Amino acid sequence: MIKYRYTIEYKEDFNEVIVDLGIDSSLKNCYLISNSLGSDIFGDFATIQEEIGNLIDLLKGKITLYEGGGNVNLINSDKSFTTFEDIFAEEDEEDRTCEIETLEYVKILLLWAKENFQYKSQRGAILKEEAELAVDWIEEKSIEVCEIENQGRDKLDLI
Repeated sequence: MIKYRYTIEYKEDFNEVIVDLGIDSSLKNCYLISNSLGSDIFGDFATIQEEIGNLIDLLKGKITLYEGGGNVNLINSDKSFTTFEDIFAEEDEEDRTCEIETLEYVKILLLWAKENFQYKSQRGAILKEEAELAVDWIEEKSIEVCEIENQGRDKLDLI
């Protein structure tokens, strides 16, 4: 379950899904995350697999830093936090960064990807079989992320 409140919008003109975190006031400049989904992280299956795979490797400690983005935001992730930085903002602007726990970001990314493939399949933008393959993979990764989260809780319980 995602820690932050959100809504999902469906943009018929572009067969696009928007995860809007704007209703959660605890996440400063969360529009940067919404803007990245689809523009910095493309909705094709290969890109989603690579992005989620790298972030899961980060959460597991296999890598220490993951950098991405570039069309709208620079996205830098370590095991604890992911930072979004607006590449078009002026240096002194307050609204140029958003920081979120990397685990929560991965959950949002998985949610967006699943909704994206299901919506595109419903609209006929991709084949039903392609969407099913993607959704099955996303559900497997969601289970893996839950296991990572539970392992982190177990470690905290031991302290």
